[in-house]
Amino acid sequence: MSTKFRVVFGLAGIIVSLVLMAVFFGFIPDRVEAIRTGRTNLAETIAIHSTSMVMKNDLKSLSADFNILVERNDDLISLGLRQKGGQLVTATTGHQDNWQTMENEFSKESQVRVPIWKGKNKWGEVELYFKSVQEKGFLGLVHNPLLKLLIFMGLGGFITFYFYLGRVLSLLDPSKAVPGRVRAALDTMAEGLLVLDRKEQIVLANKAFAKMLGKKTEELVGFKASQLPWRNAKGDKIDKIERPWVKAIQNGVVQKNQSLYLSFPDQKTLIFNTNCSPVLGSENKHAGVLVSFDDITPLEEKKIELRKSKEEAESANQAKSEFLANMSHEIRTPMNAILGFTEILKRGFVKNEQDSLKYLNIIGSSGKNLLELINDILDLSKVESGQFEIETDRVEPHRIIYEVIQMLGVKAHEKSIGLRFEPLSPLPQSIETDPARLRQIIFNLIGNAVKFTDTGEVTVTAQIQDLKGQPTIVIRVKDDGIGIAQDKLNTIFDPFTQADSQITKRFGGTGLGLAISRKFARALGGDITVTSELNCGSCFTIQVPTGELNSITFLDPEEIIAIQQQADNTMLSHWQIPEARVLVVDDGVENRELVKFLLEDAGLTVEEAENGKIGMEMAIANTYQLILMDVQMPVMDGFTATKSLRQQGMDAPIIALTANAMKGFEQKCLDAGYTGYLSKPIDVDQFMATVADYLGGTISHEKPASSEETEKAKSTISPLAPRSNDTPIVSTLSGKNEKFDTLIRRFILRLAEKLTAFDEAIEQEDMAEIANLAHWLKGAGGTVGFNEFTKPAAQLEIFAKEGKRSEVIQAVAGLHALVDRIVDPGEETVLSTPEVAASESEINTEEVAAAERPESVVKPVISRLADKPKFIPLLVRFSDTLTEKMEKMEQALLQQDLSGLTDFAHWLKGSAGTMGYDDFTELAVNLTESIKNGQNLATNEIAGQIRAMVAAIEIPEPAATSAGQQSKNIEHK
Repeated sequence: MSTKFRVVFGLAGIIVSLVLMAVFFGFIPDRVEAIRTGRTNLAETIAIHSTSMVMKNDLKSLSADFNILVERNDDLISLGLRQKGGQLVTATTGHQDNWQTMENEFSKESQVRVPIWKGKNKWGEVELYFKSVQEKGFLGLVHNPLLKLLIFMGLGGFITFYFYLGRVLSLLDPSKAVPGRVRAALDTMAEGLLVLDRKEQIVLANKAFAKMLGKKTEELVGFKASQLPWRNAKGDKIDKIERPWVKAIQNGVVQKNQSLYLSFPDQKTLIFNTNCSPVLGSENKHAGVLVSFDDITPLEEKKIELRKSKEEAESANQAKSEFLANMSHEIRTPMNAILGFTEILKRGFVKNEQDSLKYLNIIGSSGKNLLELINDILDLSKVESGQFEIETDRVEPHRIIYEVIQMLGVKAHEKSIGLRFEPLSPLPQSIETDPARLRQIIFNLIGNAVKFTDTGEVTVTAQIQDLKGQPTIVIRVKDDGIGIAQDKLNTIFDPFTQADSQITKRFGGTGLGLAISRKFARALGGDITVTSELNCGSCFTIQVPTGELNSITFLDPEEIIAIQQQADNTMLSHWQIPEARVLVVDDGVENRELVKFLLEDAGLTVEEAENGKIGMEMAIANTYQLILMDVQMPVMDGFTATKSLRQQGMDAPIIALTANAMKGFEQKCLDAGYTGYLSKPIDVDQFMATVADYLGGTISHEKPASSEETEKAKSTISPLAPRSNDTPIVSTLSGKNEKFDTLIRRFILRLAEKLTAFDEAIEQEDMAEIANLAHWLKGAGGTVGFNEFTKPAAQLEIFAKEGKRSEVIQAVAGLHALVDRIVDPGEETVLSTPEVAASESEINTEEVAAAERPESVVKPVISRLADKPKFIPLLVRFSDTLTEKMEKMEQALLQQDLSGLTDFAHWLKGSAGTMGYDDFTELAVNLTESIKNGQNLATNEIAGQIRAMVAAIEIPEPAATSAGQQSKNIEHK
């Protein structure tokens, strides 16, 4: 509506309202009330006259008077006189038909009764029947005088005001103040122009802007620009303070190139580039603003289209990258097992025929999985290119179902879920279809059901139905798995698509299975449908035509069950807990089997985890020297697990062991917190070299020695055995425990590497590196029982920090000499070889000198509870626990784990005294103080004293008596 129309309409409404108020307050006479008053007076007059005539008993004259009254009064229809008993004495024509009996009332809308008295007694009543004051229904409304008055005043006022106000506005219209030539110039501009006052009311609008809105220019005058549906780029309504013309008026600053969106109810949207210039009024105040609107809708639409095209291209590229990464993982996983176990067989690492057969089975199974994956890709490509061919043959449907269940039964058993087949009706002994495609369809659907089900069971049913006039086998695969959201049911059959973006991370897969299965089913003349409920399971229904069945024998469900073959049991891998602790986190059993074999063959400890969540929990709860973690795993991927471990302070090396070898993926792993990167399939040499580098060991590529070769090796000299006539250096821990011997050998190998690093640092004159290496040797040497290295290493560290190059060179040369005298554990026979026979006297001298050191004291350590037989089992258990604790102490010393050493000292202080070994209490206290004060030399020395005392513990035999106890040294337990 235009401003003029709204004003006129408002004024007419005001007049109507005033008329209604006048009626309400009685300023305008009420016609109905006047009629009723007149009728009341007429009734009273007739009643008086009738009373007089009754008193004269002149009823005949009264009847004539009634007729005259009716004729003279148009509103009066009939009259009647009725005695008290109800008898009608006289009446005009039709009165008896018009009159309706009245109870306890004297007047109604059309009927009035007036009593007639004869003396003090009521004689009867005069009855008057009138026309209705107002007609009923629509006619009554039309003839209502008040309505007529309102219509007259409203319509008359509207017409009067319209013409009058039009004349007034023509004189007041600001646009009229603009010269015609200027207005014509403004109207010829392609840009929309508005002149707004401080209240955002439109003072002037050109034709271009009016045309954009589909209005006339005069209709916009007085209209508020703020009432137009302005929006921002996000589609949100723009507040007043955000409108550019408001900013221009308030700040007095020109607003340039502001984008505004104008949305209309018909969903049409215009996009403007606006410029706002404030207009000065009196007293240098901004009285308004000139706004220009440049319609850039076509340009913005093209930008949006380009943006959408770019996003679609990026999405397609991302989908391609995700697919390639996914396929890389899916292909490399079986390839890892094939190449890895082939390498094991080729290198002769297999110890017996049973292991050889197991590895060959793994290779065969992985090869089949790889072939199936490649076939899936090729099949999908053939189907989509129209080159897919169906090869029909007679096939036993129940046998195919059983074979698939047998193949997948192992996986179901591993997950502790049920997998069973239940024929619902007699099934034909054979049907005519493509056996390979039918098998693949059933395999894909049952495989998915097992994959996505963690608890409950998977049930496969089959029956014959007549669908679309032909016999059809209907196979249903029902599971108790995770289910599918209703809005995802239509997309799960799309290639490379799964119901949830997290499905691939959690369960793996390429997203090809369902797409290929449906295409196969439709190619066979059938289809696949699905019903599902989220978190309650799914039911996939396969419908495949069977061909002609007239001459085919049907098998009852009992017969089908009777011929069921049990699934072959697959040997499961059993992980052993080795000495050193390496955590392998991988969702592939074959991958873990391969890695376990290689690591255990190298003498390392291995623990397993099947997904990132379990691996993270194990890494937090235990101490590992190395973690090998896959990237793409169910439940929690390696990226998430690694980031979480790093955030919790885990500093152990974590190597990415992944089948994803895409370009740039290694850097992505390093950015996520991994220490290194190894790709699958595993290169055995590279893998073991990397492991050795992080653990400070070496890798043996030789076939395990026979028993004869082992005995022969015991009499040989190790690579670091003495090469001179100097006194051999043997660790004080040597021979006490096989695990101690492993630590000693690992230190010897690491020491050889460190000596090379010493030499390189001297060449580069890197004194800081030499100081670091010396600091390591100062603690590590004494930790594994080579106390001969403690003082030389400490002196070397001082020389390096002081920059004394000549002294450093001399000290490193001395270390080389010490290393040449080291003997590996278990190879003490070297002392009797000719090369060192001449040094026996020196050995005795060295032993005498060593006897002065606290750790060489051999005084037996006996518990004060040893003479009480009932405590002997406790002492035996304590000795076992002490051995385990000592291993942890040695590891803590090697790793400089002060927290672990403090825990050991605290345990020893309390437990040893409780079991009667009071000599350990003071040592434990001293160890705690030295750790607290950062006294590394003192810590190593005290650890050596504890080591010597543990070696001297004597525990009585359980069957010994108090009279004569036989001692048993803990190092011989």
